[in-house]
Amino acid sequence: MSKKARWLLALLVGATLASPAGAQIVRRENRGPVVVDRTDTIPSGPLLVVDTPRDGQTVSGVVAVTGFALDKGSINRVELSVDGVSVGYQAVLDIPRHDVSTAFPDYLPYNPAPGWGTSFVARNYTDGTHALTLAVTAGDSTVPTTFGPINVVVNNEVNQPPFGRLEIPGADPTVSANGSQPVLGWALDDSDIDHIDFLVDGAIVATAVGRGGVGNATYGTTRPDVFAVYPYFAGPNPHSLYSGFVANLDTTRWVDGMHTVSVRAYDDQGASQEIGSSDFQVMNNGGLLPPFGSIEYPMDESTLICGPASVVVPPPTGGCPSPCFPGGGGSVPVSAFPNLVRGWALDTGIRPDLGQVEYLELMLDGNILSNTRTDCTVAGSVPGNCYFLSRPDVAQMYQGFPNSANAGFQFLFAVTRDPFLGLFDIFVPTPFGTVLTGYSLPGIHQLSLRVGDVEETVTEWGQMTVNLTCDLSSATPDKASFGYVDSPMQEQFINGAFQVLGWAADLDGAVSSVELAVDGTVVATLTTVGGTYGLRRDDVVAKDNRVASPFVGFAYVLDTTHLGDSEHDLTVYANSTGHRTLIGRRKFVVFNNSGTKQ
Repeated sequence: MSKKARWLLALLVGATLASPAGAQIVRRENRGPVVVDRTDTIPSGPLLVVDTPRDGQTVSGVVAVTGFALDKGSINRVELSVDGVSVGYQAVLDIPRHDVSTAFPDYLPYNPAPGWGTSFVARNYTDGTHALTLAVTAGDSTVPTTFGPINVVVNNEVNQPPFGRLEIPGADPTVSANGSQPVLGWALDDSDIDHIDFLVDGAIVATAVGRGGVGNATYGTTRPDVFAVYPYFAGPNPHSLYSGFVANLDTTRWVDGMHTVSVRAYDDQGASQEIGSSDFQVMNNGGLLPPFGSIEYPMDESTLICGPASVVVPPPTGGCPSPCFPGGGGSVPVSAFPNLVRGWALDTGIRPDLGQVEYLELMLDGNILSNTRTDCTVAGSVPGNCYFLSRPDVAQMYQGFPNSANAGFQFLFAVTRDPFLGLFDIFVPTPFGTVLTGYSLPGIHQLSLRVGDVEETVTEWGQMTVNLTCDLSSATPDKASFGYVDSPMQEQFINGAFQVLGWAADLDGAVSSVELAVDGTVVATLTTVGGTYGLRRDDVVAKDNRVASPFVGFAYVLDTTHLGDSEHDLTVYANSTGHRTLIGRRKFVVFNNSGTKQ
């Protein structure tokens, strides 16, 4: 497990300590800091402390069982049983506990992160007293040592309010918020979360409604660290795995100084609870409020398409396509460009009229290819080199930000073989016709955006690697395939049987197959014969005028149980007319709560 994941898991564990009845305990207090009588030697056998729940505590809903374990060898396994029956999952191990490491320095070489955490669902048991025991396997032993029992009283008539944690902003109030301030954390309920309110200084400023519902914040992002401790939710999409929340706050709405953000979650039965609150400092400075955003297409390490812009005959009705720009009339033939770059960009300012993106420049290896201020036009019915395109999804995530509803951009360009120089000419559409804007060599290049706002604050972001290959010896260079991976998303946590989805197309002809490779090894070849390629994707045809047929989708069920619980690399290739094109890469993280040490 990565350090980041362990740190996140540590946030799930509280610092209140309680001694379980019958356990082997090495301190005196039931609550407060750990206290130990120092000895010269480490006693044999594992030691265990349960922090929560307390002996005799009344519990309901989802019950966290947390603590720490020590041994002169490694702690290999901690397993919870209720009334002598295992709950079916091992506890998550290797959670950092600085307080424990300070109190027990002799154990530090053996147990640098001695915390553990697990849970059970109270509604799976009858009302009344139940006994919790924990079996610890440590060192070279295969025989567990049992600790307990801890008696808890289950009361299923109590509706447990939502619980969770506010993680960002953190505990350090001296960190300044400047422009967009993210609010992140997780929330969970034994039934389900209905909505989450985000408050600043007591006033609601954003709300996440359900998972993927209409609102100006989001609930339901993946949190495998939460799922590892609270795995007891049925279905292919367990609530605990999709329990993260995020809201983006425009700090220019508040005066400079200290403010308090808090998060309150409501369950579907009406109960609510404040998940957490944190102080943060607003310090807005116009010169330090650069534009921000995302390049969503193409994917990193994808291949540029080599070939000229093609002539497209407009609809018989003629007229000017919408949106209508000078020189883009539909009554004459227009061009379709093989390469496109699209995404969104936003900006904030110390005044709303100053919080606007002024222009975007598409750059290749630091050279400007096109500028939205001078080159915005239409190729067919497709806007090229334009900003202010409709993005209702961005408006939902960044409600109140200037121009968030029209934060989209799209660039178009073509790369063709230069018969005289042996290089590649790069052409872009403009209101005054197609213009040669640069030259390039075959090979690896850096694609990026430079974005400026009305205050002339300029930033460059979205840097990605793209590959340019063409058949220089042919009069009709072979065009590369193109496509996209919709699922998994970049750095997404996945588990079990996970469906990989995307699409692939080619301008020279049909794609014969799509190959999926994990960590450099091809795991699947998808074809129309097998029915895993050629799936109908009307949404692709609607968004991308380069795709003529909707039958370009692919799907594959990846069995992640054969992969280690770590980060992996997914590479997608398309095969067409004798060539193999890299569509793009995705990094994903496997986290299967399979009962092994994490």
